[in-house]
Amino acid sequence: MFDEKSINVLKRMTESFGPSGFERETARVIKEYMLDYSDDTLTDKLGSVVFVARGSSERPHVLLAGHIDEVGFVVSGIDESSGFLSFNPLGGWWDQVLLSQRVIVRTEKGDLHGVIAAKPPHLLTDEERQKVVEKRNMYIDIGVTSGKEAVEAGVKIGDPVIPWSPFMLVRNGEVAMGKAFDDRIGAFVMMETMRRIKEDNIGHPNTIYGAATVQEEVGARGAQTVAHIVDPDVAIVIEVDIA
Repeated sequence: MFDEKSINVLKRMTESFGPSGFERETARVIKEYMLDYSDDTLTDKLGSVVFVARGSSERPHVLLAGHIDEVGFVVSGIDESSGFLSFNPLGGWWDQVLLSQRVIVRTEKGDLHGVIAAKPPHLLTDEERQKVVEKRNMYIDIGVTSGKEAVEAGVKIGDPVIPWSPFMLVRNGEVAMGKAFDDRIGAFVMMETMRRIKEDNIGHPNTIYGAATVQEEVGARGAQTVAHIVDPDVAIVIEVDIA
């Protein structure tokens, strides 16, 4: 069982804002937690963070890696008459899970809450009713009534968007539910492993590198740069599976 400190950081990690290419907030949460559990901290220009646990030998290098980016969206257009936002995906999305998702749009002026919507059923033609709504026909409604209002609220083309999904424990605290478990739960396992090594003073004949990598959802980019930094002899990638 994980203790309260573990559950709290998992909550902060999963609720943090961090779609691919915009992982800074999530990385900050992780770095704060890991201050006492690593001998050194490395970063790369993409934004991945690597924590070092030194053992009795410099080699072998053992890499434990989990990615911290989440699937999200970017604003691709602002409708002048309605203020609705069109969007493009960051990472892989199945269109059928998008409608009615609450989202957060991060702008230079602050976060805006919205919901993914589409043409309402009573306005659809008979032909349209027989088809699944594709994401190209969806939009984000942030509660404004014009493109001018959306711009005044701070929205710009390219602003990142994530689902809004608060963390919670269910089944009497035995099961956690939230967003971004792909793959912040993998990074969390890495962090708890590093924590146990430090707190329990576990000796080992290796240099262990715990990596929180970025931009996995758009090409595993962070893992590639981290591999060059660490030069691992053994790499263990901690990922999720089908629920």
